[in-house]
Amino acid sequence: MAWGFMLDRLRRLTSVEGMGGPVLIMFIATVGGGACNFFYQLMMQNLAATELAEINTFLAIIIIAGVPSTAISNVLVRYTAKYNAQGRDGSIAWLMRRTLLLALGLGGLAAIGIVAILNAPEVRSSLNLTSSAAIALVGVGVLLSLVLPVGSGPLQGLQRFTAFGISYGGNYLIKLGLGVGLVVMGLGVAGAVGGVVVGIAFGVAFSMLAMRKHLIMKGERAESGEVWRFTIPTTIAALGFTVLTNVDIIIAALLMEKDPANVYTAATRLASIILYLPGAIASVMFPKIAKLYAQRKSTWRMLKTSILATVTLSGVVALAFIFFPDLVLNILVPNNPYLPLVARPMQVLAIAMTLLGLANVFMLYGLATDSHAYVVILLTAVFVLFALVGGVISTGTLFTPQLLAEVMAITGGFIIALSSLYLFVIERERRCLVG
Repeated sequence: MAWGFMLDRLRRLTSVEGMGGPVLIMFIATVGGGACNFFYQLMMQNLAATELAEINTFLAIIIIAGVPSTAISNVLVRYTAKYNAQGRDGSIAWLMRRTLLLALGLGGLAAIGIVAILNAPEVRSSLNLTSSAAIALVGVGVLLSLVLPVGSGPLQGLQRFTAFGISYGGNYLIKLGLGVGLVVMGLGVAGAVGGVVVGIAFGVAFSMLAMRKHLIMKGERAESGEVWRFTIPTTIAALGFTVLTNVDIIIAALLMEKDPANVYTAATRLASIILYLPGAIASVMFPKIAKLYAQRKSTWRMLKTSILATVTLSGVVALAFIFFPDLVLNILVPNNPYLPLVARPMQVLAIAMTLLGLANVFMLYGLATDSHAYVVILLTAVFVLFALVGGVISTGTLFTPQLLAEVMAITGGFIIALSSLYLFVIERERRCLVG
């Protein structure tokens, strides 16, 4: 009897409707992709430590300039899940083609503008940019980043997690193999950035191929007004979260000398594994909660499961970084010349990244359930981050890697405190209604 109950529970957990099977697939893909991304950073720290700040400044620019891609992805995930639940494949096809045209237009304009700005002598000098080829590659990367979710978003929304996992994992595998290979060949910053761009190109090509049926299917016009009402808060939320998780590298490049900036970049990129490791959980949670919400079913159990899994997964790694920093560094980046200086800021950033990873779960839950309070929380957190940076500057205090890490941890704590308070209020209201 007990064995039968356990087997039945396991079957339900690993079914398409449960979290276990999809999470397992996404966990393998996300951890594999995240591992490639992590090893990419490790190899750059061992092979190009003195160029690390410049490489990651370029990557941060691609990510921040590609903010609309996150918004596009969230819109497509949510409405693909909704239209799929309603049996409206034609609306999915219509939305994909409309979004593709929008992404190409925005991406082209953004690419041209960014390349022009980065080539300005004042900007190159302020950010310590030396590679003209890398600047051109950044433009291509931004364009491809905006097109990528046109295929990958619907794959998530349709819960085709295997295809999505191949696209996601292949992207980072190419980034690692080609990026490191080009650096070893002597191409430096341009080689490191080039590997990233080719990886994104693979993700675009594979996801579009996987969704080709919908791309050529006869379309059925969807409710564009409703989509736009969701797009605006989604874009704002994506901008807020992307700024919070990437702008610190640019701040370090602007406010620190080259060596301290390299120290901070090394610390934050090592700690970022804590932020991205539980990504599979959020990736699976978002379309499932969107579908449950569209069907007027309870989403609380799914949210609580996601929070618990995220805290557990991030917490284990964060504890290793906090209590055994020297061991972690000597294993991962033994050839980094800044090794003795990285441990302390990395410990603080481990806490910051754990909090920001949890903030990502709150943000996606809010977007999936039309709760725009989380958008306000993220924007407020961005304001807090820049206010803290501005406050330090106004005192004349010299920015150090440790100080910037502490600013990031305070900002992460602020987000979780507000999000938890809001969640507590909503849960209490829900219980009152049920009672």
